[in-house]
Amino acid sequence: MCHARLRERTGRCQKSLFVDHSRAGVVPGWCPVVSVHEEAFPSYQHLLKAHIDYLMMTGLLMVFFLLFNHFHASPSRAVVFGMCAGSFMNPIGFIALAMKPTLRQQPNSPFGAIMATSFTLTTIGYTGAAWSVGLAALRAF
Repeated sequence: MCHARLRERTGRCQKSLFVDHSRAGVVPGWCPVVSVHEEAFPSYQHLLKAHIDYLMMTGLLMVFFLLFNHFHASPSRAVVFGMCAGSFMNPIGFIALAMKPTLRQQPNSPFGAIMATSFTLTTIGYTGAAWSVGLAALRAF
């Protein structure tokens, strides 16, 4: 990006803030980052969805780890693989859409096929995990 455009965006960023922190160096320090962020990720909504999805998947993995530990259940490797691979691949799809929002999302496109595989792995993994925890909980009572 040329310096004139960067200065223009930085100026717009500084003017759009309600509180002027420019003397402290806060706004001038972050505006180039925001400008680069906008160019690398034109669809910031998908980037936000990726962050939320990573947080959700991390929470689910932690909850199931604690449940497995509590009930002394050991899920199969296929279940663990499905949970881990799906939890990693689902947010990657949102990141790809954040970087290139024009990706074809139909199931017959390469992106659609990868996402369908990811959703299938996630479903198999978490369904198997819930089944393992449920059986372990019934055995515990």
